[in-house]
Amino acid sequence: MEKDIEIIIKIPDFRHLLRMLSFYFRKASMLIVTDFINRKWRGLFVLLISIVIYFFGGLSVALMWLLFLLFLVYQWDNRAIAFVAIILLAACPFLIYFKKNDWAELVAIYAYYFLVIMVVLQIVEYKLEQRRANMLKKIWFK
Repeated sequence: MEKDIEIIIKIPDFRHLLRMLSFYFRKASMLIVTDFINRKWRGLFVLLISIVIYFFGGLSVALMWLLFLLFLVYQWDNRAIAFVAIILLAACPFLIYFKKNDWAELVAIYAYYFLVIMVVLQIVEYKLEQRRANMLKKIWFK
């Protein structure tokens, strides 16, 4: 007695997801452009610091510091950095599976850098919120 086993694999439609991602990417890019236009001196200061770091540490160090300082100065949502870190961490097992151990090590190091940047930005955000809450308490409860 034989039984046939049928496996059905349904592939989801990614068009909706791609439209959503493109919408959020356009919205984020518009916010970035308006931040640069409204606060030019901050961006120039961050760029100057990154150029100095480039001469002392190299391109990858300068780009990491540029990313950190941009998110710090403009107070952008740092979940984007967490997303990149998770993607990089998820890529590591695949790189190891395909015997790209050098790449896997490099990607893991960059994922760690992104996680450190995210944690430091979270701490700064927490401290700023505490300071704002204390200022409001002083104003309202004099």
